[in-house]
Amino acid sequence: MRIWIYLLFLLVLPKWAAGQQVNTGVLSGAVMDEEGAPANFAIVRIAELNLVTPCDSLGKYKFENIPYNGYTLIIQLFEGPEKKVPVKVDRPDVSVDVILDSGSEKKALDEVVVEGKSQKRVLEEQGYAVNVIETKTVEMQSIQANELLDRSAGVRIRQQGGLGSNIQYNINGLSGNSVKIFIDGIPISSYGPSFSLNSIPTSMIERIEVFKGVVPSQLSDDALGGAVNVILKSSIKNMLTASYSYGSFNTHQFNLNGGYRNSKNGLTVRASGFYNYSDNSYKVWGEKVYITNSATGKIQRVTAKRFHDAYKSYGGKFDIGFTNVKWADQFLFGVVISDMAKEVQHGATMETVYGNRNTKQNTQLYSLTYAKQDFLTKGLKVNFFSSYSKLNRAVIDTVPYIYNWFGQLIDANNDGKWDRWSSGAEGSNPTLQKSLEHNITGRLNVSYDLSKQHRLNLNYMLSHFSRDIDDPRLTQVERDLMDTRYMTKHVISGAYETNLFKERLKTSLFAKQYTQNVRLKDAVRESRTGIYIPYEHSKTTPVLGYGLAASFTVFPKIMLTGSVEQAVRLPEGTEVFGNSAENIDASYELKPERSQNVNFGLNLGNFKLKNHNLAFVSNFFYRNTTDMIRQAVPTQVSETYRFENLLSVSSKGADIELLYNYKQRLFFAGNVSMFNARFNTEFDGNGQRYYYYGKRLRNAPYFTANNNVRLSLPNIIQKEALVSMYYNFGYVHEFLRDWEGIGVNNLPVIPTQLIHDLGVAYTLPNKKLTFSLDAKNILDHQVFDNWALQKPGRAFYAKVTYKII
Repeated sequence: MRIWIYLLFLLVLPKWAAGQQVNTGVLSGAVMDEEGAPANFAIVRIAELNLVTPCDSLGKYKFENIPYNGYTLIIQLFEGPEKKVPVKVDRPDVSVDVILDSGSEKKALDEVVVEGKSQKRVLEEQGYAVNVIETKTVEMQSIQANELLDRSAGVRIRQQGGLGSNIQYNINGLSGNSVKIFIDGIPISSYGPSFSLNSIPTSMIERIEVFKGVVPSQLSDDALGGAVNVILKSSIKNMLTASYSYGSFNTHQFNLNGGYRNSKNGLTVRASGFYNYSDNSYKVWGEKVYITNSATGKIQRVTAKRFHDAYKSYGGKFDIGFTNVKWADQFLFGVVISDMAKEVQHGATMETVYGNRNTKQNTQLYSLTYAKQDFLTKGLKVNFFSSYSKLNRAVIDTVPYIYNWFGQLIDANNDGKWDRWSSGAEGSNPTLQKSLEHNITGRLNVSYDLSKQHRLNLNYMLSHFSRDIDDPRLTQVERDLMDTRYMTKHVISGAYETNLFKERLKTSLFAKQYTQNVRLKDAVRESRTGIYIPYEHSKTTPVLGYGLAASFTVFPKIMLTGSVEQAVRLPEGTEVFGNSAENIDASYELKPERSQNVNFGLNLGNFKLKNHNLAFVSNFFYRNTTDMIRQAVPTQVSETYRFENLLSVSSKGADIELLYNYKQRLFFAGNVSMFNARFNTEFDGNGQRYYYYGKRLRNAPYFTANNNVRLSLPNIIQKEALVSMYYNFGYVHEFLRDWEGIGVNNLPVIPTQLIHDLGVAYTLPNKKLTFSLDAKNILDHQVFDNWALQKPGRAFYAKVTYKII
């Protein structure tokens, strides 16, 4: 209650707030050796304040909320001599880089801005199996956030087509809504579908954190299979950046990102916008891409362009408030507006072709954020977020004519009459369905440092979802009986964190209580009488989850990590209520998933030998999941599908990653991921042996590999200019599309896929203008994903980025 009173107090005294003077700043920088390589594991201390922080893997350090004054930085690498550097904090952002060498006098380089601080080491030390992807090296190129995720160890992006198509995230074999996506720790579902990782440009992203299996309690959601937390840029510097990319399939992408902060009163304004468009007119071929000769009835397999798959999205994010003031680290009011339109080329499979089905949606979101370190008392940290969003969605499908893959209407009888779908529309029955979805989200995170070695963390998240549906094509009886769908979810979690044995052993013991309530009323047609009758459904589900994460630093460059969790995942609104825009039928009786997740990791490095740096990261995992919620197999009878609870599935496997760089110029990252997921329930309640027993999980790529090489060449062509080149190789081993004798007669096996990408970027000496060229899938290899849906082949993109400020 005191927190709410305090927030209200802030709201009613804006003039007082605006008049406060900033008296603390951020001191950051990098520690490098005489050859320009990061001084890994260097310790940086502010002598007068007795504040200590280790440098991360890039040699970077950061101190926040430092009172304005003069100080002495003390830097020490292992047992070597200390280096003392005088610094002065007299503005909100002070950057000091330190170069260490063995013979000459060290120099402190003031006024050097160091953007981005890697959190990988900090997160690994908490014991979680985590990947951290920084976007600084690729933000100038035509690369999507989802492409970066797809290159990360243990992660597989399951996309149903080109830009704007439906995406599922697979982490160590668990996929779909088992993997939750967050934006700055807030579930992305709050922002609406048109504001997604498809539409957010990498230039707006600071880093991406990928948690595998076991998820920290701070991310208060039912992320049973893992979580992807996207951290957007929140620099308090004044800046403005714009970029535009054009490429294959008439693809256009534009984004603008800017920020302003008044150093006197802390007034902060941040704004970003994006626009995406693509025809998605890439070529497809294979068993299900054919035309039928109307005269002979013979099937002719062809190579055709997708002709009804255009995607357009645009939107903006605006925040205004105060940052780094005495009473708040952040106090921001935010607005997100986005809009999306998508043509639909086919249903759940490529069995049929659509030429007129369309979906549209727009989202408005309003949010309030408050964060404060040392709130009311030292060691108490508060982070509060609340939002309200409104999503309007429409599905337009009223034309019954049948198309072939050349975009031609079919006249099979040669009688001058176009063939028609018996249902009267392409997807199913004719529809002009409109739905209005409301989403209210609230999250409160409170942490308190009991001492330097002990911390308590408490979290609460509320998510309330409702959907109103109407369709003028339905009978009035059906429309009257359809009522609002409601889904409310509460997540209460807590964690006790320790830091023992001189920071060598770190643990986090946590518990999570989930409660979900589903309520709806619908119209159901009786098969015997054909009369529509009301159907009501209400269900409340409480579930408990808990776990432990720990790390132990054996030596400074050798660390063991481990985590275990009894994880829970509740059914999502789309899975329960369905979504006709995506051809999904309702499944009201879905049960929660449960999984025992175990991770064990060994991290080695960063080892330095002269100009060479080498690191090795591994994670071995086990998952035992019951009532797994998965997409059911689509059939030829219906172009729609639904979700179902599967039997118990166990999975075990490993991720292995090797990282190397030479003089911070040549970088190599290679990873291999593998898992074996099989049904492990042998008999049902009647003693009958399940047909599924022992079979590998279908539609799940279980062996993948990625290799990325990047070369940075300064002073090429022009002095102070920078040329960056990269090559990426992706491998996906063949995997089962379905089991023999079950499902549709599509490809039983998705074949092995090899993907090669190339790119180059050139940054002018003024560091403001960058040109880049990217070539994707340069060998034009046929690539598939969910249920053998083909993805784009060879593509080329050009991008220009300009930092205006």
